Amino acid sequence: MNFKIDNRTYEIIRATDVDRDGIGIELWDRDNQKLILEIFRHDDKKKLMFSCDKGELPLEVVERFLREFEERVGRKFQEDNWED
Repeated sequence: MNFKIDNRTYEIIRATDVDRDGIGIELWDRDNQKLILEIFRHDDKKKLMFSCDKGELPLEVVERFLREFEERVGRKFQEDNWED
């Protein structure tokens, strides 16, 4: 999902990670092709982690990113249902 704020183009991508056992979303600055934010839900650790690689962002960008996380990923941890 792409959107523009203050003449900058951003993209939010949902991504899973088998190695980290979870799912998250990433915010990319498409003008610079750079990952700038990530929220990752570690299902095995039962933790939510936030990573940021940019000093300043418009608050509107961060609010939209948080809203997308709640709608597309959520805070409910997934349980492993593996049987031995």
